[in-house]
Amino acid sequence: MRFLCNVDIGGTHTDIAVIDEDGNTTEAKVQSTPGDFAQGFFDSLDAIASELGINTTELLESSDLVSHGTTVGTNAVIEGEESETALVTTRGTEDVLFLMRGAPGRTSGLPIEEVLRYQHATKPDPIIPKHRVHGINERVDSMGDVVVEFDEQQARDVAQQLAEEDIDSVAVSFLWSFLESDHEERMTSILEEELDDDVFLTQSNQLVPKWGEYERTTAVAINASIGPVTSEYITDIDEELTERGYDGKLLVMQVGGGVAPAADAIREPVRTIDSGPAAGMIGCSYLADHLEHEDIIAADMGGTSFDVGLITDGEPLTNATNVINRYDYAIRNIDIDSIGNGGGSIAWVDEDTGRLEVGPQSAGADPGPACYGEGGSDPTITDADLLLGFLDADEFLAGRMSLDVDRAESAIEELADTLGMGVTETASGIVEIANAQMADLVGQRTINRGYDPRNFVMYAYGGAGPMHMAAVADQLDIGTVVVPGGSASSVWSALGISSSDVLHRNEVSNIRTVAPFDPDEVTRRFEDAETEVREKLADNDFADEQIRIERYADLRYGAQVHQIPVPMPGGTLDESDIDDMIRRFEQKYEELYGEGAGASESGFELVAVRVDGYGETTKPQLEQAGTDGGADPAGTAEVYWPRESRRLETEIYYDEDVGPGGSIDGPAVVRMENTTIAVPPNDTCEIDSYSNFNISIGGN
Repeated sequence: MRFLCNVDIGGTHTDIAVIDEDGNTTEAKVQSTPGDFAQGFFDSLDAIASELGINTTELLESSDLVSHGTTVGTNAVIEGEESETALVTTRGTEDVLFLMRGAPGRTSGLPIEEVLRYQHATKPDPIIPKHRVHGINERVDSMGDVVVEFDEQQARDVAQQLAEEDIDSVAVSFLWSFLESDHEERMTSILEEELDDDVFLTQSNQLVPKWGEYERTTAVAINASIGPVTSEYITDIDEELTERGYDGKLLVMQVGGGVAPAADAIREPVRTIDSGPAAGMIGCSYLADHLEHEDIIAADMGGTSFDVGLITDGEPLTNATNVINRYDYAIRNIDIDSIGNGGGSIAWVDEDTGRLEVGPQSAGADPGPACYGEGGSDPTITDADLLLGFLDADEFLAGRMSLDVDRAESAIEELADTLGMGVTETASGIVEIANAQMADLVGQRTINRGYDPRNFVMYAYGGAGPMHMAAVADQLDIGTVVVPGGSASSVWSALGISSSDVLHRNEVSNIRTVAPFDPDEVTRRFEDAETEVREKLADNDFADEQIRIERYADLRYGAQVHQIPVPMPGGTLDESDIDDMIRRFEQKYEELYGEGAGASESGFELVAVRVDGYGETTKPQLEQAGTDGGADPAGTAEVYWPRESRRLETEIYYDEDVGPGGSIDGPAVVRMENTTIAVPPNDTCEIDSYSNFNISIGGN
């Protein structure tokens, strides 16, 4: 039997999903190990091997592919554990990182409630301290012409100073280097001559050859600052896999929506930041192709955060920049918004307002919610779910873990006393606030961007998502919630990794390219970018028939700031292709901003051309089962439903009680091996041939 192994490390749990050659999926969850994430990685392999009745060596020897989504880089930035890093840049631009984008830089990426408290906002800790930023006399202008020659002696003096300071990594980012890279290349050569071989080097013209001085510099700075710790982690994982019997390639999930060989991830670790949620989106897109869903809200509620992304017309939305710790950086990513609203999110009372709040602080994996009995004392969403009756204290995670009801009650009781409320009422309030915060984020992702959530299907996954999303969907009049794969939804991001292809992306900025556009020139730019992408995929051992190419043109109206990507055909372009490009840009613009919002009289600007090259990997086969299964409850229990504000006699199901073809009427709770699915009163649920739980809100 051959296997595909996929491991996704989150803030609270490490998820693993293994797919065998017959399309059967086996999943497991273990606690993440923040002190040593590699331990959690191999703990998950041990757990899944035990589930399969084999040892880890046998599993790895029989695996065609091992893929991994990691949070090591994300944690390094958020927790301030970056390496001793220096930045070498053009003289006169040394303060780019610290100026950010002016006032908005203080609140970039923050939830709206924190943005509104602007008077309390401060700038984040610098990625690189000022005393490690060095300016070099050199200058390339916006047309790619050298106007100040590169100062060789000054560059060598800086390199020798960095060698004396025992620096771990260096970022090199010169102005307009993506148009003329000689100065950056020479600076990097000097650094290689003067520094130790193990110093991590990053140059902007290779990582992000596009305009946007601030976002390009932050991308390079982040890549350099997390490079040593991330490269060491991935190298250790890769080597230990080999020692344990795996003889294939380790693939690492990227935030852009594909996977990359370990060597590429080691060189460009910034692309692994937020890659876990991106994997979940790719999994949703893969399933949606089978279910013929075009427009999807992907809702991932894990132990630490709630992540939301949109799929429209079958494709995940992407963004040209990402943000972490309030730093915007120029790495294209699957567009996902997050808030601190997971199962481990802590409930607390605001001293100024006396109001009950939930998150963004999290109990994390250590110590975890109070009910885990591992030393945590803060009340969390999981503690509230337990007291309301949704979770089985004795059979949590199929009996692999017991929950302590008394500890959960004690934690919430302290809050209740402060608020002058009962314990159950407080637990219900925690869940209601959490659900409202998630509904608000979904509303921001859809309504505020020109989409009607009522036209979407919601996919609910992550450990806590299937328990909460029906209530969230109800608040937004979303008609259908799909829990993909039932219990497999808990490890959906891990499964998403297995449905991802190897991705190489090449974006080329265009300077002052305005309409009318020359089809031959646009074709040349696409072909140059495509050639580079194909060469990289060939280096990864992909044959021509395994390569898929997608082209995009980023356009905007003249004098505007934001651009919109437009898919482009392959081959040689002609005037009709250019006309169609402009037509589709204007159509998309009005879809997003409203009919009549276009400004064609201001002209059109081609900001960038982009080529995405995919090397096709082995995918899981979604097997359809017969639909003659049933749904027979194991019994009933009193469950407190917050929207009803009362306890109701609720049918309880376990894994063995449900199957494809089954039908469930709410109120009901399905306690599966790795997650719990809540079907609220008045809702119904049908289990399809792919084992998806399809919840109809209001029973329609």
